Amino acid sequence: MMNMETTQHFVETDGSAKRNEDSNENKNRVSVFRFKFTDEVVCLITNFAKVHQYDTREDYQEAWEEWVDDQDEMIYAEKKRLKSIGYTGDVEDKMYKAGRYYFRNKLTSGATEKKERRKYISTSHELIEAMDAHITAGITSNNYSPAEGFDDFCKNYRELLATEINNTLTIVKFDADEMSKKIKKTYKNRYFIVSRK
Repeated sequence: MMNMETTQHFVETDGSAKRNEDSNENKNRVSVFRFKFTDEVVCLITNFAKVHQYDTREDYQEAWEEWVDDQDEMIYAEKKRLKSIGYTGDVEDKMYKAGRYYFRNKLTSGATEKKERRKYISTSHELIEAMDAHITAGITSNNYSPAEGFDDFCKNYRELLATEINNTLTIVKFDADEMSKKIKKTYKNRYFIVSRK
């Protein structure tokens, strides 16, 4: 026969074990803050939205209602999936808004042309060292600015700049303006690096 203390201990132990199971289950469950459609559903909604992209609101709504009737199995499965992960809103309304206001205007993959990245042209170590030395010497002056420093650098290092320009032009075809911008940008980048030391 169990005494009252043993019975109480058994009940508390049993209850705490149940609470521990619940808390472990909650730890394993990840909170979902953004409920996304499956890729298949996104593809179907996007196709519908693209076909009806230029429809009036009334025509789009009418076509949507027909599409929903045709896709009832897919919609039912998606509703079930979203509800199982915690979504409490209207799934059909979410689909409609996604198609009407997002997927309809979204560019399809491959529709955008990717710009080809320009080949990186490195600058010689001699030029970088000369820029760093010039910046270090000039940065202590009160009137020094990157623009004034660059102008002074161009006056005092003409031969080095001419050599750099000739070497660069053997690698890539730049016009004078592009070459000037490249050197100026390099000087300003070096100024930023040296001034932060």
